[in-house]
Amino acid sequence: MNAKADLVITQSKSKLTIVPRRVKFDYTDIDSPTFYPENTVISAYWVGLSSTFPIGEAEFIRSVKLFENKITDPKLKEEVKDFATQEAHHSLQHKMLNKQFDACGYSTKKVEELMDKKLKERAAKWSAEKRLMRTVAAEHFTAVMAHHALTHPEALAPAPSSFRNLMLWHAIEEVEHKSVAFDVYVHCVGDMAKLRRHYAYFAFIEFPMNMYFITRFLLKELGHKTTWKERKGMWGLLFGEGGTVSSIKHLYMMFLKKSFHPWQHDDSELVAKWKEELSPYFVSS
Repeated sequence: MNAKADLVITQSKSKLTIVPRRVKFDYTDIDSPTFYPENTVISAYWVGLSSTFPIGEAEFIRSVKLFENKITDPKLKEEVKDFATQEAHHSLQHKMLNKQFDACGYSTKKVEELMDKKLKERAAKWSAEKRLMRTVAAEHFTAVMAHHALTHPEALAPAPSSFRNLMLWHAIEEVEHKSVAFDVYVHCVGDMAKLRRHYAYFAFIEFPMNMYFITRFLLKELGHKTTWKERKGMWGLLFGEGGTVSSIKHLYMMFLKKSFHPWQHDDSELVAKWKEELSPYFVSS
């Protein structure tokens, strides 16, 4: 382990069992580019987010598995396996969803192609440690967004039920495995100061800018002229009362503390509640 580490974890600290689930959703209820009623900007934002998942989650799996042979904790080894299975099925479902979005007039394939090119360039230039850092940063950011989805379901309520249920299922599994990449990083690398700097750049600069440009690109491809009402609605979704950023910004910031671990914020009861509600959509392997 890196001698500069200011936090030592030699074993998994996960508080939940990671359970890969198969689900079945019928996305045909998404039949318009403005599937989030009266706001194409919010619709395009959700489409943009979904378009990043298939390629992004494949990279998450690869970056963690680069360290698989260095993991000595049996529990963490098993969690890496289950993490990869969960992420692979998330990718599959979002591919199916993205096909439906494209049938409604979006261009998710172009977003995927651009992202795939960018990640391949990074894989050729970046060290294994840096690739894992990016995954750790993205996994915390995603877990915080998942917490918001599970605690503020009203944000997804106007969307078609298939999209709402997909995002909530995705959220509970993101919470379940939220510490896996982090634990692997600490177990195998350990430079926490560098990790915190990397997270700050990703969370507060790269991710917001990427989502801005992806959403703008999708709207342009769609030929949509954005209204001020739509901009106001998008701002409210992010920064209004109960917004994805404004209501839980402390959870985004907690990563920057020296003593941070993902399970310092315990979502176990929240996950249990939503597993029960979504159980009708789980299918046997």
